[in-house]
Amino acid sequence: MTVRLARPTTTIWQLDVAVLRTLVELLPDGEAALLVDALPPLLAMAARPDPEHRPERFDAAELVRRVRRRTGRYDADDRTVREGVRTALDRIAGYCPAGVLYRVQLPLPDDVRELFPLPVQVRTVGAG
Repeated sequence: MTVRLARPTTTIWQLDVAVLRTLVELLPDGEAALLVDALPPLLAMAARPDPEHRPERFDAAELVRRVRRRTGRYDADDRTVREGVRTALDRIAGYCPAGVLYRVQLPLPDDVRELFPLPVQVRTVGAG
């Protein structure tokens, strides 16, 4: 007898939390706090950095790997996870004022900034 396990599914909540937690890992304390404070209360609680938070430096490929790990979607290819990240960032952008989105993106590497929706994407010359 062969037992087939269902492919895991990721809820919108799980994806948004995974993206937020990973994004917060990239942000300095001030920008992380700005982002978290702009979110609805339940998302803010899930995304709040721990007290020993120190910003890390990594690129979009690592962000995709971390989101894949957090959502448990090891079967998904990079393109699929990257599109999920873009979709989550689009939803997250809807919660945040433009000034917060601007400040949050400034310290990010260029390739991570490119994952944000075009209408709010910050493009800087020589940054990242």
